Amino acid sequence: WVAALNELVSRFEERVEILLRACDNIDIAIEALGTVAYDRQKFCDAVENVQKVVDELSLAGYSDLASWGDRVNRKMGAVLAKRLEEALHAWSETFQPVEADSSCEKDSKKKGKTAPVRAPKISVEILLRNQEISASPAVPTTRSIFLN
Repeated sequence: WVAALNELVSRFEERVEILLRACDNIDIAIEALGTVAYDRQKFCDAVENVQKVVDELSLAGYSDLASWGDRVNRKMGAVLAKRLEEALHAWSETFQPVEADSSCEKDSKKKGKTAPVRAPKISVEILLRNQEISASPAVPTTRSIFLN
């Protein structure tokens, strides 16, 4: 009886160690999600790391994985919402008119805002020929340059 109990305790300890490592890996992946550069592939890699850990736990047959997964989803949602808010703020700051007053710059530095998004400068020539207005480069080309 003691040998069987010892074996069960050993298995339990192993499973707890696996869970602790999984929690650490999830925390690291979520922190990385909060600091990763705004690149599609890097975001996908961070989310795939989280999914890989959850899949491993699911295959190992851990119970109550759904509620733990919901907590992980809430953490990820909070991190992504914060990142989205920062990105939108940086995006709106990029297109705000610059005032000549230097106190505005000091205020933004004090608040610790993220750097504005770098938007490319695109020269567009508006042409009026035979009562027709056109742009050079064309609007789809300009959009492609701006978004890439």
